[in-house]
Amino acid sequence: MQVVATAHLSRARELHTASRWEEACVEYAAADAVEPLAVHDLEAYAEAAQVSARGTEAVVLLRRIFDLRLAANELDDAAYAAFWLWWAFFTSNELVQANGWLQQVGRALGPELAGSPWLRIPEAMFQGMTGNHSHAEELLSAVVEGSHGDVVPWALSMWGQTLIDAGRLQDGLDRLEEAMAALFEDGLSARVTPWIYCAAVRGCCLARDFTRARAWNRSMARWLDSLDSLGGAYLGNCRIYRSRLLCLTGAWPDALDEIAAVCDDLDGYAGWVCGHAFYQLGEVRRLRGEWDAAEEAYLRAAQHGCPTQPGLSLLRLAQGDVDAASAGVRRALTEVTTTPDRLDVLKAAVTIHLEEGNLEAARDAVAEFENITAEVTTPVIQAEAYAVRGALALSEGDAGSALPLLRRAVGAWQAQDAPHEVAQLNVLIGQACHALGDHDGAQLEFSAARETFERLGARPDLAQLDRIAATTGTGTHGLTHREIEVLCAIAQGKSNRAIANELHLSERTVHRHVANIFIKLGVDSRTAAVAHAIKERIVAVGIL
Repeated sequence: MQVVATAHLSRARELHTASRWEEACVEYAAADAVEPLAVHDLEAYAEAAQVSARGTEAVVLLRRIFDLRLAANELDDAAYAAFWLWWAFFTSNELVQANGWLQQVGRALGPELAGSPWLRIPEAMFQGMTGNHSHAEELLSAVVEGSHGDVVPWALSMWGQTLIDAGRLQDGLDRLEEAMAALFEDGLSARVTPWIYCAAVRGCCLARDFTRARAWNRSMARWLDSLDSLGGAYLGNCRIYRSRLLCLTGAWPDALDEIAAVCDDLDGYAGWVCGHAFYQLGEVRRLRGEWDAAEEAYLRAAQHGCPTQPGLSLLRLAQGDVDAASAGVRRALTEVTTTPDRLDVLKAAVTIHLEEGNLEAARDAVAEFENITAEVTTPVIQAEAYAVRGALALSEGDAGSALPLLRRAVGAWQAQDAPHEVAQLNVLIGQACHALGDHDGAQLEFSAARETFERLGARPDLAQLDRIAATTGTGTHGLTHREIEVLCAIAQGKSNRAIANELHLSERTVHRHVANIFIKLGVDSRTAAVAHAIKERIVAVGIL
């Protein structure tokens, strides 16, 4: 029997060293069944189980390790095992068990060891998630300055994310740079490595530093490609951001394949990683116009506790349900506090409020966006600020002010190799050119946008471009394509209620569009609006 156990254990160690974790688990289990493993082999077995998504197995092993280390009075090692058991509960969304386990650990280890570096991480994470960023920074700074080993890059990566959430983007990126330096220079354990990669790429995406995100993603991709298996939450989290970057660069089929595979791998699991995966799947589906599939993905994200905004509201907008879209972003803005997430929701709010004709709400969203980003100098965030301000100016009928803002924005996105963002700005620039009488310029912008949308498979954007093109054959006096649709319906003698039913809007939204039409055309009645529209060839006589 001893020979059999030794053979299994020897094979398990070889497989573990080769990062073939699932196979290693089988051999470790076989050896353990013959003769209980020594604690250091149990630790290797637990690590392999966690990385290969054998969550239940890992929990049992980690509890054994904790008890063995505690019995031997090896309290620092017991604290290390305690952290990883807490992490197993936390990443599975078993928050009650996670918190209860920490209470047990505190009593077992005593107050001095309960404050060990690894066990400060849960408290720092709680403080950061509840918006107490300064306290989280204090805890993580103390870990970094007073510790050594894998806990330091882990704390640095969490510190970086905390700073980014608080809006201190450059400081956050600096901490992530330190964590990545430790990964490249020293090498880290199998459990820590994927989370450092994920934190770094995620942080760069949130801070809109896509150049650095791509560089680190390439390194992460090489590491992932060297592995025998990519299943489970540990490695799935890395692949979520790989999908996001593929989507940004226009490789939508690859982005979809990647995130769909992650969601399949996570089927049957629970936790926030699953939620983020399904949200990303919803985003890719929405951009492609696969609305039923997008809705199902957002539902799955919500079931795992992941926020679904602003994606769900943008889906409702694409489906023509402007009121639901507006309600969704308004509600989200009452809850979202982290700077990157709030910027995402505000961008969506501007788009939605402009579509519904609510210029006041759009102005408020633009003002808040500019206030948040006043001291942020990253090129992409500046581009986003130019874009929302330019879109607002265009809707207000000030194409002359909108055009230079939109051109600055498109230049920044071109430098990021982000074709979808560039094409969306091409559409706005085309509308501005047309409003200024440059019909040739408008046509060139629309053609460029159409070529990109067709190449990407962006069906909703193509449909919107068709609607815009249909209403920009002549001057539009600053009317949006939705306002022109309403004006055409007025010209056909339709009431606000009939227009609302036809365009899938509320009567209140139609009323707002009508009011904006009167202001932009300088008239005070529906009859005068129609007469002016026919005279200026905004509306063709043939539609009457």
